[in-house]
Amino acid sequence: MFWFVFSLVLAVAILGCAFLAKKKGDAALDRIIKISATAFITLSVAGLFLPDLFMCSHEAETLAAMTGTKFHAIIRWLNLVCFTVLPIAVFQQNKYFEKMASYFCLPMALVNVGFFEQYMEYFTANSNSGLQTVRLFSQEFKDFLIDPEFRSVFFGLTCLCQILTLFLLTCRNREKLAVSKSETGKLLLILAGVTYMSLPIFVPQYLFGHVDIMMIGFTLPHYIWIAITILVIHVLYRMFQYKCYESKYMLVLSMAWALMMQFSQMFTASSELNLMKLPLQLCNLGSYLALLMLVKKSDKIFHFTLIVNVVGAAIAFLVIDIGKDSSHLTRLWVVHYIVEHTKVLAIPVLCLVLRIFKPIEARSIKHFSIGFTTYYLFVFVFGTISNGFYRMFEGQHIQNFFYSNFLFMFDKEVAGRLIGFVEPLFDIWVIRMGTFEIYPVVQLLVYVVFMTVCLSLYLVVHAKTKRQRDDYANNRYLKYDQVRESESVQ
Repeated sequence: MFWFVFSLVLAVAILGCAFLAKKKGDAALDRIIKISATAFITLSVAGLFLPDLFMCSHEAETLAAMTGTKFHAIIRWLNLVCFTVLPIAVFQQNKYFEKMASYFCLPMALVNVGFFEQYMEYFTANSNSGLQTVRLFSQEFKDFLIDPEFRSVFFGLTCLCQILTLFLLTCRNREKLAVSKSETGKLLLILAGVTYMSLPIFVPQYLFGHVDIMMIGFTLPHYIWIAITILVIHVLYRMFQYKCYESKYMLVLSMAWALMMQFSQMFTASSELNLMKLPLQLCNLGSYLALLMLVKKSDKIFHFTLIVNVVGAAIAFLVIDIGKDSSHLTRLWVVHYIVEHTKVLAIPVLCLVLRIFKPIEARSIKHFSIGFTTYYLFVFVFGTISNGFYRMFEGQHIQNFFYSNFLFMFDKEVAGRLIGFVEPLFDIWVIRMGTFEIYPVVQLLVYVVFMTVCLSLYLVVHAKTKRQRDDYANNRYLKYDQVRESESVQ
């Protein structure tokens, strides 16, 4: 029944769009493609909040008992490549991404629908993941989330929007889809790069199981991770240093699209969705700001991500916040930790060295200072209120929903585990208003120390980018609004 309805709706949608485009011209077709692409992106992200057994973290015994998972993991991986390629092909109209959309993503989208039954097995399993884990929701709503009819319609609509967008995009670009011999190697290289950077955080556990390598602070894997991150940034800089602006922009934009999806996969994987899972930690916030920065081409957001988010990511590099008993390198949460912090650090740095934005200057201090102060005040108030409710509902079913520890300044045990000398500071001065507590010494110290580190990083970056400012002043700097294939840095 699904196949009949899906095929019928897809055929009607394609014919209807073709008819409208023929009557109203290319502008109407472009509008339809953009609407369909937006619907696909929205449904894909919304789907990350729905239960899905395959995207959960599994113990070694469970993984060993699951059959056919490696092949299905690869299918999911390749389908998520489409999520990275499609928006760039539609909204940026880059010729290489348009060709990848037609030659790779469209066939992959059709193949993906062929595994409908396998998808449904994971969608309708009582996995207790995604929105099912929210304590405030009723059992009836949680049962609805795994209802076969609802999940069939939701999955069908997502696939329908994906295929419709890719099909119409291919029809619109049919006259410029030819790939010359000189383009073939570059197209395959870009596809390989996008495939690598789009790796879902849940795939390594299925491909490799729980390897014996542990990601523990200041051990060999930790040092290798830091070294590889520095090496990758350096290699990408050397590879794209003299490329045109558009190529540089597509590099960081595709990384940002992949990062947004990779971080958002956490919402399905979480054992419990609560206030702490809101993207309000600095690196979590950076996973979305990186994309917003590039889509809006905003200097202000760039200054915030380059200074504030990079400092947050650098701290995460040094203080590995992963439990030792669950630190297997291929575990979902370890991969999530590595991927997120690597890209939150790498994307702004690449934007700086590849000159994606205007060079930083004195006004950059105002942008990141106001940005961080606003962010700090928000999480300070939000964290104080949420933890007040956490203590208010002590012993009740919904208590854990309200727990939060943004900037690690609300829980002295966690702070002590990460940085031992901080724990006693929580008890020096405590302001209590019923169940609501404020720790002035620790919380003021967090603001002052973090802002000091940010200002120090700004001074270093400002000193190292004097040539960028000189080039910009003398019109030798590739400006962010010059997006033409023929341009290159001299």
